Amino acid sequence: MFIMEKNSFKLLNIVLVESSFKRAIHIDFSNKNLKNNIDIDIQNSINENILGVTLTLKFNTSIEKEIVISSEIKMAGNFEFTKNTNISLDDFGNINAPAIIFPFIREHLSNTSMKAGIQPILLPPINFVDLAKKKKK
Repeated sequence: MFIMEKNSFKLLNIVLVESSFKRAIHIDFSNKNLKNNIDIDIQNSINENILGVTLTLKFNTSIEKEIVISSEIKMAGNFEFTKNTNISLDDFGNINAPAIIFPFIREHLSNTSMKAGIQPILLPPINFVDLAKKKKK
């Protein structure tokens, strides 16, 4: 039996909510104008002592103005928390929880890109502390 420690969060699950992937039939990967774009959105909800965090990644690769690869992946995690946590729900929901969920999104995009017959797309690490600071501004 797992007993929650005082001032803690417990991961209940991480689920894939939505996934899409598109690619052009012919892509010139040697083109020096190839550019990757990443956008991340974080949404939080609280229901009693459960914090739900949804992380949405929008990714695309363009050559000049033409998008040749695009993907949108949405994953959600549920975290149980005690009333007296040692970190604010806002900080956990915008920093810690997304950092826990993000590797699952990275793995999903990498595997999907390989199935699409291209080199695996390896997303760079994301600094969720900086992302949360930008979100507050």
